Amino acid sequence: MRIVFDVTSCARESRGGISTYGWNLVEGCARVAPDNEYVLAVRSNRWTRRKLIAGLLPNAPRRALVDGLQWFTLGRPVDVFHGVGIRLPAVARFPKTVMMHDLNVFEFPELSSESWRVSRQQRIRETVARADLVISYSEQGRDALGHYVDCPPEKVRVVPLAVDTDVFRRPPEEQLQRVLAKHGLAERPYLICVGQYDGRKNHDGLLEAFAHAKLPEEWVLVLGGPKNENADKLRARGRELGVPDDRLHLPGFVLEDELPALLAGAEFYACGSLHEGFGLPVIEAQACGTAVVSSNRAALVETLGDCGLLFDPADLDDFASALQRMAGDAELRADFAARGPQRVAEHYTWDTLARASLDVFAEAAAR
Repeated sequence: MRIVFDVTSCARESRGGISTYGWNLVEGCARVAPDNEYVLAVRSNRWTRRKLIAGLLPNAPRRALVDGLQWFTLGRPVDVFHGVGIRLPAVARFPKTVMMHDLNVFEFPELSSESWRVSRQQRIRETVARADLVISYSEQGRDALGHYVDCPPEKVRVVPLAVDTDVFRRPPEEQLQRVLAKHGLAERPYLICVGQYDGRKNHDGLLEAFAHAKLPEEWVLVLGGPKNENADKLRARGRELGVPDDRLHLPGFVLEDELPALLAGAEFYACGSLHEGFGLPVIEAQACGTAVVSSNRAALVETLGDCGLLFDPADLDDFASALQRMAGDAELRADFAARGPQRVAEHYTWDTLARASLDVFAEAAAR
């Protein structure tokens, strides 16, 4: 097949969730199916940023994506065109697929500005209508597409997200202890959550549940991500709840080379999100051999599987009870921790995602 990827979302100085997906999808497809021809397209308004994807399949041709002129700029044939971000060409005579990363603007409209919400909702509707097949990270995402965008379920294929198991694994003991010592966590048990600060991630709810659980005073809550005024807000709230500063560690953005160690060193990972389209940190923690407690909302039930504990994030007692149970049962933590890496290796690697995506591309091309 000749597959064209719109990798405009990958042409960034730093990688977010969508760009990480795009880089690993493209590299994974080339790795597992090297006989295909891969073309990397960048939208014309971002064409000057193409140098930012110089390291992505360096030998693959780059093409400008211009609406109405794809026949000229992309060349022929195009067996399938895949949108890495939430956008597809308005006019095109080739099969098109797209990854629908989330529907937050529909499910949590209060978390975005009105202008962004209106434009994003419209773009999602247009993109879904233009696609021959839509890919979702989860069955819950498939259902949400039907509910919010009237996308028929037979048009959606589920391909779960993945992690790099060469990165997310338990690091050598010396490296692990060095990172823990840097953060003052070498001698104290802790639970951890990572992610940017917003209402959907529910850091405030996790902090309140931690206080309500009344774990032994040596336990520390680590919240990676919140910084500046958000970190100050959490510290102030912690004091109100009786959680002193030395039991609340807020390292801000966690460096990529430190994250696996912080995950692996935790007694367990706690995901209190009110909604997730997938919940990648849950899988990252499992890959590092760390037990997980997770909210029972949206796709998280699928993502966690049978390798952790679920709770209702809107029920403070249930939330706190899950923290208490996991903190108080070393055997339970050890069981979940032991099963996590194998589960990830079997179901959530980039090669697995690439093969499943290539199956979707082939199906679209055959239509």
